[in-house]
Amino acid sequence: MLISKRPTGLFFLVNMKKQIKNILITITIIVIMLILWELLITHFHIPKRIAPKPSDLIDFIQKEFFTSHSTKYQTILTKSLYSLKDALIGFTLALIIGSGLGILLSQNKTIYSLLFPFLFLTQLIPIPALAPVLAAILGYGYSTKILLIVLFTIFPIIITMRNTILNIPENYKQLLHTYTQKPIILFKYLILPSLVPPLLSIMKIICSASIVATIITELPLSVKGGIGKDIYNSFNNQIIARVWVSVILISLISLIFFKLLSYLEKYINTKYKYGKFKSC
Repeated sequence: MLISKRPTGLFFLVNMKKQIKNILITITIIVIMLILWELLITHFHIPKRIAPKPSDLIDFIQKEFFTSHSTKYQTILTKSLYSLKDALIGFTLALIIGSGLGILLSQNKTIYSLLFPFLFLTQLIPIPALAPVLAAILGYGYSTKILLIVLFTIFPIIITMRNTILNIPENYKQLLHTYTQKPIILFKYLILPSLVPPLLSIMKIICSASIVATIITELPLSVKGGIGKDIYNSFNNQIIARVWVSVILISLISLIFFKLLSYLEKYINTKYKYGKFKSC
């Protein structure tokens, strides 16, 4: 009989050393890239309107975050968090509505035949082209922006939920039917647990898409305060350092969002093991 050993203090010490080593390697690579970036732009005399030097970006960061501004001034971090809030709202609504529609379409072929062409059509039309049409109906405000984010992200959720339900092994359904014929029991103990792993996976995909959508949808609408509109205005005014720092900042926020969902997926799948079907 094998007896598993509990992790000792040495195990945690070695693990911490590996993490510190990885962090130092990452920082070193970033510093080397920034130095090369600075040298190449200086050597080839690349204009700022094409690519600013890292020193220009650092100067902008110092002025943006470490100098005093008027009370009405909003930093790019404030604008990024404003866009992130809208992305989270659209992300949540897309998950709820998309999951519900996916379950509905898996249960009724007639409804699937009627709704699927319209859902697919929303994916064929680019969001910037669709925005003026919806804005003419709903207005150029906040509700139109959220609706566009939902339309931009909902389709893969619907398809994933529907296909997952249709691919549940038939013998599992038959086994559960031997105990009860109640649909609510089938949904609670078979369908719902089977949806958890694919839903967690698709969340990692649409988290970045929701942030992209919130930036794109700000351009044709009259919504103020977001980072998308700020990037567009900064580019038109040739404030290139602000554009680059804004893009880097929103990319970091998107990366953190993705990592948090990855940790959530790993935790839930490891602890609960939902949807792990085995052949009988």
